[in-house]
Amino acid sequence: MGYLRIFSPHPAKTGDGAQAEDLLLEVDLRDPVLQVEVGKFVSGTEMLHLAVLHSRKLCVYSVSGTLGNVEHGNQYQMKLMYEHNLQRTACNMTYGSFGGIKGRDLICIQSMDGMLMVFEQESYAFGRFLPGFLLPGPLAYSSRTDSFITVSSCRQVESYKYQVLAFATDADKRQETEQQKLGSGKRLVVDWTLNIGEQALDICIVSFNQSASSVFVLGERNFFCLKDNGQIRFMKKLDWSPSCFLPYCSVSEGTINTLIANHNNMLHIYQDVTLKWATQLPHIPVAVRVGCLQFSLWKDLLPRSSTLEKC
Repeated sequence: MGYLRIFSPHPAKTGDGAQAEDLLLEVDLRDPVLQVEVGKFVSGTEMLHLAVLHSRKLCVYSVSGTLGNVEHGNQYQMKLMYEHNLQRTACNMTYGSFGGIKGRDLICIQSMDGMLMVFEQESYAFGRFLPGFLLPGPLAYSSRTDSFITVSSCRQVESYKYQVLAFATDADKRQETEQQKLGSGKRLVVDWTLNIGEQALDICIVSFNQSASSVFVLGERNFFCLKDNGQIRFMKKLDWSPSCFLPYCSVSEGTINTLIANHNNMLHIYQDVTLKWATQLPHIPVAVRVGCLQFSLWKDLLPRSSTLEKC
């Protein structure tokens, strides 16, 4: 519906429902929202800004607040910093310090027809078509290898170096002859591939202090953990259809904890491939995240020996 809402939930005690003051801001953006991200998207400052992806537009906002005399008097505003009108219909986006750039984040948008569009904050940088493209898949950026990782319609994980994308043939010259292509840039080649034999729901790249960088891929029936060179670190066969996941911490050296939700209204916590905890939910989750709400609430909900409390 195009509504963007910012919440700050802070229940006073266990079992409290939502309060009116939990909603900090509600804005009608008039266009359906595909994705939101927070990063250093505005030049000249390292402050965090909000990037909102629409089907034909990318908007970057600043979010600010004014304190009132009482809690109910606090006011929050969103100000449009800049926007990019897209020539192609967007599917998803990722961001990061592409090319090892410091102090700012660049944005890469994947279109429905297989083009990766890179934006250097207020400026459009370049666009490249993925080879052999049919349908868009999940997209993630690995800062360790400076690569974009996606899952193609061939059901294989593919990794593309940013520098290879930057120096490849421009997407606007896609229809030119092969001889013209050779004179305008290098051919876009994949860095590595891995056939997983199924479509992917999501990709997440994590790196914790106790473990090396890992690429997590949630498939339709399997859950994969890959090294950053494409080799399988481990995989887990799932007995149900997953809906979303999140690798969120490492509580012991060499292992990673992952939240996986499914269409049976269940939420599971795995330590690598070992199931550590599960709970029944009243609904099917479409996204999961980990954050700090109110310490007293977590203290009431979780026993001192709980794995979640350590995280």
